Amino acid sequence: MPKAARPADTLGAMSEGDDQPNQPSQADASAGTVPGNADGELVDIRVPFDQATTLKTLGQAARRGKLPEFSNGGPENALFRASALGQPFDRDLVAWAEPDGDGIRLSFGLRWRKKMPILFVAAMVATVEPGRYFLELMIPGSWGWGSIMWWYYPLTIIPIPFAWRAFMKQARRTTMESAQESHEAIRKILGGAG
Repeated sequence: MPKAARPADTLGAMSEGDDQPNQPSQADASAGTVPGNADGELVDIRVPFDQATTLKTLGQAARRGKLPEFSNGGPENALFRASALGQPFDRDLVAWAEPDGDGIRLSFGLRWRKKMPILFVAAMVATVEPGRYFLELMIPGSWGWGSIMWWYYPLTIIPIPFAWRAFMKQARRTTMESAQESHEAIRKILGGAG
């Protein structure tokens, strides 16, 4: 019986392409690091331990440097979270636990860390007007260019959505690669099966 996907983030442009449990992602499967699925999906892991033992085992591995920024709990009643490091923005690899026979089944998803993308967009937008002011100081009126706002604003504002799209595409790809590495490390640490 198929499981329902967990709810996605609510940050408008960032929720596009979020990778949900049991949903195909947009990762490039040709990289060869896809754990258990050619679509780049983060497959469920069946673990022969209970939740407490799982958290203790992963906590010990995190202290040895095997899982970056591992912590118990997480959004949407998650069992734990770890980092999915990316360029230029990071996401969290989040795992939920469901009872499965003698152990548990971990299902995974990725969630955006919203602080840096919001600061990045705010910085891009907030620097447009000060740039116009300083550029007007550098271009004397005697050159006959008139007001620079007729060409400055289109040159600085129009590229912002295209830059945002490129940054988000790169962040999705790099965080998925990092998540797949962490997913594989978790599977090996816990001795789980897909």
